[in-house]
Amino acid sequence: MRSRPFIALVLVAACFSGCGRKTPGIEDIADAAKAELDKNAKALTEAKDAKEAARRRKWAQPSGPMLAVVPGQGVGAIQLGATVGTIERLMDKRCEVLTEELCRYVSRGVDFHLQGGYTEWIHVQRAGRPAGVDFRGEPIEFGFFNGAIPPDLRLGMTPAAIQQYLGPPERIEPVPEPNGAFTVARDYYPGLVVEYDRYTNGRIILGGLRIFKDPLGRPGYQYTPPAPKEATVTVSDAVAPAKKRLVR
Repeated sequence: MRSRPFIALVLVAACFSGCGRKTPGIEDIADAAKAELDKNAKALTEAKDAKEAARRRKWAQPSGPMLAVVPGQGVGAIQLGATVGTIERLMDKRCEVLTEELCRYVSRGVDFHLQGGYTEWIHVQRAGRPAGVDFRGEPIEFGFFNGAIPPDLRLGMTPAAIQQYLGPPERIEPVPEPNGAFTVARDYYPGLVVEYDRYTNGRIILGGLRIFKDPLGRPGYQYTPPAPKEATVTVSDAVAPAKKRLVR
């Protein structure tokens, strides 16, 4: 039979381990649940950011010739009506995807759509837009386009920045969502369609450009540099012409 001091010691130890512990209430349970949800949300955000970073690492930096987008005409020296041979010579690279209707440069973010062997229209696309599948059937994405609409209207800019130079479009066409390129609207100008996408962070950005011959024969947008301002010369008193003195 165990002694009374031993039993008392066991009871004291049990009290230290459980007697002072508070039974969790509804507020405690809610706080614990909220903390767990916040932890899971943070983990999901970090995983999404890591996935986006991995996608970006697959996109090579802009390469090839610098191409000025000219509405109604073409990109750089490649004009509407160009043959595949001309495209490849001026791009200094073979078409990465070539069919009877398409010469595609996945890594350079530009498609040349063909009709009867000649370029009918050109599609410039932002990095990250879907570009079909590779030989294994895995989805691939466009890389960075090396170019802009003069003076410097680039893919990824906001609609306000684009319209500052192009002005208001003739027509705006909403695009039903969801779609593969996350496009939300197309703005129509003479010889040019401007496509806006909803990016991963929710912002609306310039996502694509379609260059074609205007059916009415109107010239496309042409950037006109602002006229230089005349310099204002202030002549200080030190170098001002000397005044004639009155001689008495």
